[in-house]
Amino acid sequence: MSTQYTFGSFHKVKVYDQEQFLGFLSLTVLEPKATENVDWIGQIRGSDYLVWGLNHKRVLFEFPSGENIYVIVKSGGKIIPVR
Repeated sequence: MSTQYTFGSFHKVKVYDQEQFLGFLSLTVLEPKATENVDWIGQIRGSDYLVWGLNHKRVLFEFPSGENIYVIVKSGGKIIPVR
């Protein structure tokens, strides 16, 4: 993530699946565990991602700053950025 977000920060992101806009999700940026080889992880707030069928799927998040990041949506709404 080129823009530095503080751990615990809250964001409303746009979600795209194969260039199709799905809607907005609320996301909290979290600090990864030492065993996770990423700079950050996220946690979706709410359950809209389940309605959209995003579990275990690669999607694009557009942050309010305009930054676009591909992520994998894991079980429980955990977000892992894809490099």
